[in-house]
Amino acid sequence: MAKEPGTGLVADHGLVAPVGMPTWGPSTIATVDGSGRRVVFVKIWTGGTASYLFIDAETGQTEQVFPEGDGWGAFEVLMTPDNVVYDTIGNDMVGIDIATRTVRRLGEIPFRMALGYTRSEDGTVYAGIYPNATLVSYNPATDTFTNHGDLNTEVWPQYPKPLAIDASGWVYCGISIQEMQVVGWNPATGEKRAFIPVDKRRRGNADVRLGTDGRVYASAEGWGWHEMFEGRATAIEKPPVEAVDDRTDTFPDGSRYTSVKVADRIMHILDVGAEKPREVRFDYKSTGVNLYTIIAGPDNRIHGATGIPLRVWRFDPETGEMRNQGLGGYGGHINQFVRQGDRFYGACYSSGALLEYDPALPYDDADMKVSANPRLAHFSEGARDLYGRPHAVLAHPDGRHILVGGNAFRVLLGSGLLIYDIQTREGIMLDRADLIPDQGINALVALPDGDVLVGTSTHVPTGGAAETPKTALIYRLNWRTRAITARWPMQPDTPAVRDMVVAADGRVYGLAEPDRLFVLDPERGAFTHDEAITGYGDVSGWQAPRCMTIGPDGNIYALFRDAVVRIEPGTLVHRAVARPGVAITSGIAILGDRLYFGCGPRLYSCALDTET
Repeated sequence: MAKEPGTGLVADHGLVAPVGMPTWGPSTIATVDGSGRRVVFVKIWTGGTASYLFIDAETGQTEQVFPEGDGWGAFEVLMTPDNVVYDTIGNDMVGIDIATRTVRRLGEIPFRMALGYTRSEDGTVYAGIYPNATLVSYNPATDTFTNHGDLNTEVWPQYPKPLAIDASGWVYCGISIQEMQVVGWNPATGEKRAFIPVDKRRRGNADVRLGTDGRVYASAEGWGWHEMFEGRATAIEKPPVEAVDDRTDTFPDGSRYTSVKVADRIMHILDVGAEKPREVRFDYKSTGVNLYTIIAGPDNRIHGATGIPLRVWRFDPETGEMRNQGLGGYGGHINQFVRQGDRFYGACYSSGALLEYDPALPYDDADMKVSANPRLAHFSEGARDLYGRPHAVLAHPDGRHILVGGNAFRVLLGSGLLIYDIQTREGIMLDRADLIPDQGINALVALPDGDVLVGTSTHVPTGGAAETPKTALIYRLNWRTRAITARWPMQPDTPAVRDMVVAADGRVYGLAEPDRLFVLDPERGAFTHDEAITGYGDVSGWQAPRCMTIGPDGNIYALFRDAVVRIEPGTLVHRAVARPGVAITSGIAILGDRLYFGCGPRLYSCALDTET
């Protein structure tokens, strides 16, 4: 613990989940090292870093290589027959030699990372770089790296994945998400061709695959299946052959791994001739994964969830014990937990699924579709495009409803709203057209009469580039009719409301980006105060920016990046309660006489300042 004069006692409770996960896409590969020993190569994310893990299939002994370069790098990697793995990290394309376990820089890529790879017959490796669909290549025979320029030009981010090469040498790339396209490139001439007509382009993920006949087969919704060869697209009903097998789970001797659970540090190897897999335990270093939500439980413990991977954790203030468990290897995150009765309800990125978790019952570390606790309370295919990035969850004071809103998982502006009944276990979903079509939902708070105030966001979801409204707003949703009865645009313009609470005086106190404190009188239907608060940094919060709560003393406690701040309702006098010395990123929960918050992957707390 560290005492900062006049700002309370701050405690660092440590990492909540020192784990990692394989990157999305093919990144776990069965191979052999330079001595011929079976190893499993894994590119792993461990908090803010990426590394390469080599796991001995016999002993579980590991070697972890940390490459130069910032950030996570590419989602997937490519293994070639010469036992080299290709990746992008920082500003470079790199090659990882499995035999020597060394990393070599091959060439500089444009911002930001490869999303898809393919390899030609002469050994040239091609990679598609997000967000401009830039094509780069590396020829190991000549040690030549080449930037071939952008395959396609759009005003929105392009996801160049997957890539494939037909028997004639043409390279094809599927481009997602806002408007799908399939592009072909001729390495002999540099010619580029776009195949999906403008009137058939749709939002979604294009599919490109190499068939066993040497032809490439591509599809996109609204365009259908096409056979690609020599730079031409021929419409077909479906591919006549299977795709080339690109599995990475089999060693050269025919044995294979059946599972590699990175977060739990366990893998299973099925040896040749064996009837059952054997368990192999391994270890690695992790900087910890980020906290996304924090909540006080009925068991006098602090609970929460992390992101990428999702780990549900529990901290006991009495003993200092910290535990974390997964959800069947789920790689997303629970953006926010709320408590209704003795149970928690959390909304997940990227599906928008709502989970119910009883902390008094045994935890079931299983896929959410079959898990008993946490239990999948509500799921809808449509949720992904309505609130797949769930910024706000509310336990309604009627004791039986949970509300979820946010933004679409990708591209689309606006948010729907889930209203889930925990008694009937049924939910209704309001479409974005029923609310404010082009504004996301960032904050929810209930008024004494049951009506709900919604604070919005104008931020464009990932992958989008649409024009956004000038300013966020607050609107009132009638709890009985589900209709919007009032709206108050933020002035001056602000991109998002971050959080809101209702104080004992009946007024709504809120924080807006970047550092504004406002007060709304719902009875008068007007803002009564709006000011920028300086000296504490910007308002805190991840994807579910819960940064305000009412303390036992009736004061408002708020999280800014640099400080925990106490705000007195009515007078609006504010002061720092604690300055942890590191950036505050998530919160917020009060248990006993302490307030808990997250700083990246670490849990902190400070003593409440209840002096008047």
